[in-house]
Amino acid sequence: MLLLDVGNTRIKWAETTQGVIFNTGAATHAGKPADALSILGVDEPEQIWISSVAGPAHDLALTKVCVARWQISPNFARTKPEQLGLRNGYAEPLRLGADRWLAMIAAWADTPADCIVVDAGTALTVDAIGADGQHRGGIIAAGLQTSEKAVLGATRFPTRQTPLTVHAGLGLDTEACVRQGAMLSALGAIDRASAQLPGARRVITGGDAQVLHPHLGGDWQLRPCLVLEGLLLVAQAA
Repeated sequence: MLLLDVGNTRIKWAETTQGVIFNTGAATHAGKPADALSILGVDEPEQIWISSVAGPAHDLALTKVCVARWQISPNFARTKPEQLGLRNGYAEPLRLGADRWLAMIAAWADTPADCIVVDAGTALTVDAIGADGQHRGGIIAAGLQTSEKAVLGATRFPTRQTPLTVHAGLGLDTEACVRQGAMLSALGAIDRASAQLPGARRVITGGDAQVLHPHLGGDWQLRPCLVLEGLLLVAQAA
């Protein structure tokens, strides 16, 4: 089985055999996820499951690639009011992104207990789940790179490339200050949102998870493939 997580910036994938994930990877898609899929180096799958937040036009293009390359029509995971013991907290359940939903399914399925799920990508999302499986709500904020680009794009002073290194302190030049501002904003958002459910298990995933993880307070579990793990659970239950 081929699992695909199509985000705003990257396409992530994993192959599975007998319910075990292997051969995981990720690549930027430059706004053309179907093109990235067309050259993906994977074995011929028996099934394809996709989580996508790219929109209907891109989903159609992804489907066309799957049919042309493997003669398989893919299954798209959709957010539901209730699934695998998890109950959606949105009044309009379909407006909750499929990636957030699948990440919550995977995190809560491990141990049905209070849980905080962070997905640090183009957007930074934090979701809270009660021990009863009820989604208590969440937040959506700018991701690290999104925040940096927003600040630099809204100013007129000359800047250089922002530094790759980050820490939990202050910067000593404009570029480092922008980077650290994004970093501390993300850490603060995660900290304040997580405080809404004290004592909960805490899980983080997403492209910037490895950057943020060392600077988070408390015990956090780093799960790079959390959305794909949730997608596998949904596929197995179908």
